[in-house]
Amino acid sequence: MELPSLDLNLVVVLHALLEERNVTRAGERVGLSQPGTSSALARLRRHFDDPLLERVGTVYELTPLAQALRGQLGSTMEQLQRVLAAQPRFDPATADRRFTVACSDSVLTVLGPGLVAAVTRAAPHVSLDLRSLDRRVVTDPLALLRDVDLLVVPRGLFSLPDVPSVELYRDRWVCATWRGNTAVGDRLSLADVGRARWVMPFQELLMASPADAALATLGVDRHCAVRVESFSLLDRLVVGTELLVLFHERLAGELTAHDLRVVELPVELPPITETAWSHPSRRLDPGHRWLVDVLTEVSAGLGQPQPAGLG
Repeated sequence: MELPSLDLNLVVVLHALLEERNVTRAGERVGLSQPGTSSALARLRRHFDDPLLERVGTVYELTPLAQALRGQLGSTMEQLQRVLAAQPRFDPATADRRFTVACSDSVLTVLGPGLVAAVTRAAPHVSLDLRSLDRRVVTDPLALLRDVDLLVVPRGLFSLPDVPSVELYRDRWVCATWRGNTAVGDRLSLADVGRARWVMPFQELLMASPADAALATLGVDRHCAVRVESFSLLDRLVVGTELLVLFHERLAGELTAHDLRVVELPVELPPITETAWSHPSRRLDPGHRWLVDVLTEVSAGLGQPQPAGLG
């Protein structure tokens, strides 16, 4: 594959020009004089056969081509920086680096304490940025993977067969209600599932979970009475109500054991397989491999989920 003949330094200037929309500010950003930046802009205009920046009154506006380039250059520059900054080895004892991990609050509750302890112990100068999920996890997961070092979500939310992934741990769905709820018995029919009102997480973000996908194949849709952007609060929100909830068994705590009872579903739901996903561009990054190894080791120490033991 042949690359177009364009100096990489010009790509840096192009990025600054499209972000700043001002020759002087772009030059200051990349360390060029105003004449040098103007000369670079002229070369870029010849290369793309497009003015890129057009004066409208007292300001510059991006041409349609420049707007399209700006949308692509951000992630391209980040990946280029990673490639050019690649090192043949990674020493956690001396590394000064920030790793970004995106996950749900369920994963953070289960893995967060162990991950933070393991990283700070082995790599005292490394920083962790633990982010919540955003809509791209279903709308554009590859774009989300470009912005983070690791994305931890269950298998089944998206299909990216060529994206590196490592299974971390499994969990189980528990269906429960407040132990004082007399509106349902200890076992639900499919009709009961459809009639019931549920506390449900992330309905606008994650769309249908694998559990709901399994129920949908039987023609059953759950009715969301309460929507919350949290997995770890689900069980607590049904106390004192006739609502039902599906929550992760590893999150069952003392309050759950005292105040809820298990309700058996009419169908066995698929297990939750929490998986770490990473962008293919990070395959050769030794620091990234170290982070995956640490997370895998922390996950291995979890063991099997213990029965919820609800009343």
